[in-house]
Amino acid sequence: MCGIAGIFGRPDRALLERMTQRIKHRGPDGQGTCLVGHAGLGSTRLSLLDFAGGAQPMASEGGLTLVFNGELYNHEAVRRGLEREGQPFRTRGDTEVLLHALERRGLACLEDIEGMFAFAVSDGERLTLARDAFGIKPLYYALVDGGRRLLFASELKALLVDPALPRELDRAALFEWATFRFLLGERTLFKSVRQVPPGGTLEVLLRPDGMLELRPGQHSAPRPLTLPTSEEERVALLIERLAGSVRQQHVADHPVGLFLSGGVDSSLLTALLAREGVQRLHTFSLADDAGHLDLDVSRRLAERLGTQHHEYVFSAAELLETLPRAICALEGPAEPTIVESAAPHIRHHVKAVLCGDGADELFAGYMTHATPGPWVKACAENYNRMIRTGEVPSDECASTKATLRKLVTPQSDAAREAFHQFFLEGQLTDGHLRVWDLGSMASGLEVRVPYLDKGIRDLALSLPWEQRIRGRTCKALLRAAARGVLPDSMAAEIVDRPKLAAPSAVRRTAEELNRVAGERVSAEGLTHHALHRYCASPAQRLLLDLFVYLFVGHGGEVPEGFRWKELYTGHRRELEEALEKAAPGTRAS
Repeated sequence: MCGIAGIFGRPDRALLERMTQRIKHRGPDGQGTCLVGHAGLGSTRLSLLDFAGGAQPMASEGGLTLVFNGELYNHEAVRRGLEREGQPFRTRGDTEVLLHALERRGLACLEDIEGMFAFAVSDGERLTLARDAFGIKPLYYALVDGGRRLLFASELKALLVDPALPRELDRAALFEWATFRFLLGERTLFKSVRQVPPGGTLEVLLRPDGMLELRPGQHSAPRPLTLPTSEEERVALLIERLAGSVRQQHVADHPVGLFLSGGVDSSLLTALLAREGVQRLHTFSLADDAGHLDLDVSRRLAERLGTQHHEYVFSAAELLETLPRAICALEGPAEPTIVESAAPHIRHHVKAVLCGDGADELFAGYMTHATPGPWVKACAENYNRMIRTGEVPSDECASTKATLRKLVTPQSDAAREAFHQFFLEGQLTDGHLRVWDLGSMASGLEVRVPYLDKGIRDLALSLPWEQRIRGRTCKALLRAAARGVLPDSMAAEIVDRPKLAAPSAVRRTAEELNRVAGERVSAEGLTHHALHRYCASPAQRLLLDLFVYLFVGHGGEVPEGFRWKELYTGHRRELEEALEKAAPGTRAS
C-alpha cells in the first residue's frame, strides 16, 4: 500500500520530490523517486508484504519502471504462472509480480489480477496509468503548460503542489455534487483535474510537437455467470467466493483487523475469518454515541467469536473540532467521519483493516434499490432549485440532467437496474470508497474491501431482481448466506436488524454541524455568494467555503492558527480571495 505521484513531459525532480513528500502520510515506511526519460515517478510506501524487497519505484531489466499503490491478492498465483514461463523473481512482494506481468503481457494482464490498485508504469517514452475495476484506489491527473505536461497522484493535494495547476472549480461537478452529493464519471471539483475511472487505463504519449496525447481504455468488464438453479447452491457459491476473498485479503506480513458494525456485511466477514481459524483477530467498532445499538451487537458478536475487540466513541463536538483536518483528508466539502478520527488509534494495533463496504451496492442492499422514486425525486428537487435561479448555463447541468432522465424511466425493472448501476458507479466510488481510502490513509492505515472481488461482482450482477430483493428484504441472497455462517445464537438478530450507522454517516455530528452552520451563515449569505446556487443549506455553504479556503487558498493544508468557526470573521478576506480564484469573475458579498 502506497501513495504515488509523478510527472510526464519535462519532469522536474525538485517538483517531483515535493509532490511525493506531500503524500508521505500514505506511506510512512519508505519514499523514492526517479526520472526515466520523459517520466518522473514517485512513491511513498506502507509495507505490508516483503518490507526489505518491495521498495519503489521498481525497475525491470527490460526497461519498465513502476510505482504501485494497492495490493494484488492473487499475486502468488500470478507469480507461479510467470515462473512457469521462465521469469525469475528477486522479491516476495506483489510489486515485482505486477511489473513482470505488465512487461510480458501488457495491460491484458489486468484481466487475471484480483486486487485493488492504482499504478503508473513507464519506459521513458510513454506513461500508462491504471486503476482497479471498482476504483478502490484513487488516481488523479491533470494537464498543465498548455497540454505539454501531465501530473498524476493518489491525492489532489500532491497535484496542488505545482503552481501551474489552475485552481478554478468545475461548475458541472459542483452541479452534480449539489444534486446527488457525489460526483459521477471522471470529474473532480477542480476543472483542470480528472480521475482515471474505475477499471480505466490511460496511455500518455509525447507527440513530435511537444504536446501530449491521451489514449483512454478499459479493463476487467463484468462477466455474466450462469448461476445454479437452486437457492442452496447459489448460497453455497456465494459463501465459497466470499470466503476465498476474505482469505486472500487477510494475507500480510503484519496483523490485519476488521471494522465490525454489527450489521450483516461486516458480521459475515468476521464470522468467515473466525471460521478460518484466524488467531488474535482485532475487530473495531466506531460510533458518535456511546449508547448506539451497533456497539452492543458488535460487542456481543466479538465475544462470541473470540476476537480482540476495540471500541472508539467520539462525541459530535470532538468530530466537529476536526472539521478542517477532515476536509483536507477527504479532499472535498465533506462532514467529518469517524474513520479518519479513529484511524490513528487503530494504527497502533494493525496496519490494515477489512470493511464490509460494497455489499449494499452489489447486492441491492438499500431500500432505495427497491423503491428509488423518493430518492430520485429529492435529487430532482435539488436540480430544479438550481435551475430556477435562471443563471445555469446548459453545459453546466447537461450531464446531471441526462443522468436524472435515465433514473426516472417509467419501467420499474429498467428504473431499478439504472439506479443499481448509478449507485455502483457514483455512490460507491465517490461517496464511499474515496472516504475509506483518504480517511484511513491520512494515518497510514490500509482499508481492504473483500466484497469488491471480481468473482463476487460477477455473481451479484448475474442475479435476477427477485433474488436480490424479495418484498421489503434487500440483498436477500447475502442475508441467506449470513444465516448459514453466523453463530446460531445471533444469526437471526443480525440478519433481521435494520441498517443503522456507517463511518461516513454520523447522525449526531450532522445535526450539530447544521446547528453550528446555522449560527454562522446568515440567510442573506446563501443568496449573495459566488457559489450560492450549489448550497441548499447553511451546512452545505460552510462545507463548500471551508473546502475552497483550504484547497484553493492553501493547497489542501490547514494553516497554522486557523479556527474554522472564525471563517467568516477573522479569515474572511482570505476566503474571498480564494473564492475569486475558484469562481473567477464573481465575488462573495
